[in-house]
Amino acid sequence: MPDSDTEPEPQLVEGQQRLFVDFDNTLTKDDVRYWEGERPEVDPIVAERVRSHYYAGGTVVVWTARPWSEAHRLAAHLTEWQIPYHGLRCEKGSGDVYVDDKSTHPDEF
Repeated sequence: MPDSDTEPEPQLVEGQQRLFVDFDNTLTKDDVRYWEGERPEVDPIVAERVRSHYYAGGTVVVWTARPWSEAHRLAAHLTEWQIPYHGLRCEKGSGDVYVDDKSTHPDEF
C-alpha cells in the first residue's frame, strides 16, 4: 500500500475491475529470447500501474503467449519485481498482430 505522504492513491486502470496484462514487451521492456536464457527487464512504469490497480482492489491476471512450462519463471520474475497478481495464464496464442476492442497499448497506460 502507498505511503500517504509520498505516493499517490492506488487507482483502477480506466476504472475497470479486471486487468489482463501481457508479460513480454508489456510488463517487460523488450522481447527476450527466454528459451536461450535471456532475462527480461521490467518496465517500471507499467509495473507501477499494475501495482496501483491491484492495491486499488482490482483483479490482475498476467496473460502470455509463453508455454505453461515457463509459468514458474514468470511467477519468479513477478515475485522478484514485487508485482502482485491474482492469476497467471499461458498459451494465449502467438500472433504477429492482435486486434482487440478492449486493448490499451503500454504507452497509453
